[in-house]
Amino acid sequence: MGAAVFTSGPYMDMVISPLTPMTPSVEDGVVTWRVPLGKGAVPHVDLEDCGFYVRWLFDHPERASGMDLEVAIEHVAYADMAAAFEKVTGHRAQYIDTDLNTYWSGPLKEVADLPAGYNADPNDKATMSFRDNFTGFWNVWKHGIVTRDYALLDEIHPNRIRSAEEWFRREGQAGRDLGKGSLWERVQPENWSIDSAVLKSSADMRKGKL
Repeated sequence: MGAAVFTSGPYMDMVISPLTPMTPSVEDGVVTWRVPLGKGAVPHVDLEDCGFYVRWLFDHPERASGMDLEVAIEHVAYADMAAAFEKVTGHRAQYIDTDLNTYWSGPLKEVADLPAGYNADPNDKATMSFRDNFTGFWNVWKHGIVTRDYALLDEIHPNRIRSAEEWFRREGQAGRDLGKGSLWERVQPENWSIDSAVLKSSADMRKGKL
């Protein structure tokens, strides 16, 4: 009997979706990501490719046994991501490095001190706040702690999405085909709804009980 682990990461969809830690704003017509990333990079994941990787684990037990298959598109630097969005859409985009105090005084201010796990008891000393959880989240990416073996991922999935630009191009076309509009239209705040939230906790508005 063998066992393997599949390790994902922040979805690429989160950079164009409402109610995520990296939801963009549109400032004077410029799509803007204000996050505390410094010169770091996030190993964003393409959800469409995840199924391929998991199937590979089942189909190759002789290699997969004991493996932790850690996947990502690439380590996405947000300045490069903004440039890719601009190139694909023809609309201006930018990344603005933001200190943590400013970040937590922004759109996430109302949830900053709530439990990260919304079913957790806020009076339990073991409960972690949203602020503490995602401060660690950003510091991990900012300081380059997490790595990926991209040569292995290329071997396993030669047709995988390899860059933010490639992902934007495919997602933009897919969105138009589904009637969601262009990427530019999809990041406009007036077009956001709970139905367009990619995270289940956001779509559920942090409600429900276990």
